[in-house]
Amino acid sequence: MLNAWNTSINREGTVCPDNEKNKDHKEDMMRKIKEMYFLCISAFCILLFTSCEDEKNTLNSTSYESQEIVEQTEKNNDQNGETVHKAIEAGNIRHVNISGNAKSIIIKQSVNNHFEFYNADLNPDHTYEVDCDVDDDNIDINILMKNAEADNNILGSFVLYIPQKEFENIEVAGDFKQIHLNTIHSDAFIHANKSVVVLNVEVDQLDHNITLDGSKLNAFRDVSVYFDKLPDNIQMDLNLTKNGTVNDSKNILNNQLESDPEKPVISINNTNNINIYAED
Repeated sequence: MLNAWNTSINREGTVCPDNEKNKDHKEDMMRKIKEMYFLCISAFCILLFTSCEDEKNTLNSTSYESQEIVEQTEKNNDQNGETVHKAIEAGNIRHVNISGNAKSIIIKQSVNNHFEFYNADLNPDHTYEVDCDVDDDNIDINILMKNAEADNNILGSFVLYIPQKEFENIEVAGDFKQIHLNTIHSDAFIHANKSVVVLNVEVDQLDHNITLDGSKLNAFRDVSVYFDKLPDNIQMDLNLTKNGTVNDSKNILNNQLESDPEKPVISINNTNNINIYAED
């Protein structure tokens, strides 16, 4: 006991060398613990800052894309009238079926990946509602005009924007009196109900087939095709009803449209009249 006591304190009460070593060791350990603590804090702060920046960038990117859609929708509102139905994302949709009873409908290519619906009818008495049913990869769009039988005045159109996505097919049927189809990035099929059809074709943008499918009992009343320039990359396959007529003042059918299996085809089956135009 006496020897053990003497190893820590001598008779004068001063600290022995062994105790000083213990003190130095403890201070050294405390210093190392503090250093490790500050390193951990620094690493945590760096990780937190990086995560915040990534989240900020993601939110900014998402916000920017959403803002683009909002701005484009507002722009479309200004150009095409009021929104009738909320936009629908294309998602996994592959087949598009369009029907209804609007007096006139315009189908255009959208600049984004959403279906958009607008009332651009200048007659305030013409009001519309849209029913959309998405089932797996299929969407049914029914565009209904309230009291459609009340008058036959056409002072504007319902406008439907098709997403940029390439669909397997887009089919148009129903009781539309007029159907205006602009160039879209999918094969389009239009079924007749004695409709008037107007095709606005951007020659350099057309890379899919357009088929107007009429019958002898239910032929198109009139079909007009407007090319934005003289076409050299498009085929046309025409089938008129008995006594049907073709107006082709620029002789496009004979001079511009050559048979080529690689070229898109505009096929018009059973129509009373066909008018073909092209800008010089």
